[in-house]
Amino acid sequence: MGLSRPQRRGRNEVWCYFTSRLHLAPPIDFEEVLRWMVLPSRNSNVATIMKLLFQASLYYIWRERNSRVHTDVARSPSSLIGEIKSLMRLKLDLMSRAQRVLVGEMSLLATWFDNF
Repeated sequence: MGLSRPQRRGRNEVWCYFTSRLHLAPPIDFEEVLRWMVLPSRNSNVATIMKLLFQASLYYIWRERNSRVHTDVARSPSSLIGEIKSLMRLKLDLMSRAQRVLVGEMSLLATWFDNF
């Protein structure tokens, strides 16, 4: 079962929101994106954030797809973006507390807030 045009547009809106805020231009093809995700940025904080965003986006977009198929309830892309942003802040807060940051460097959470 393929996605309808509005569903694809919503999925792209979620993914493009995050990649554009990080000033990244990932490939469009899913398999190419998987290869690109090995090193999406030279900045290690941005690369880690992008990998987490990729996982969170896949999860929430798939969950939204299932919700639409099984309950006929649809949420807006901005709602999904807000939920992903909340999840990311929680995850990055925990990771930043364990992260060793040198003077003059930014933590994962600081990098997040610098971009979002």
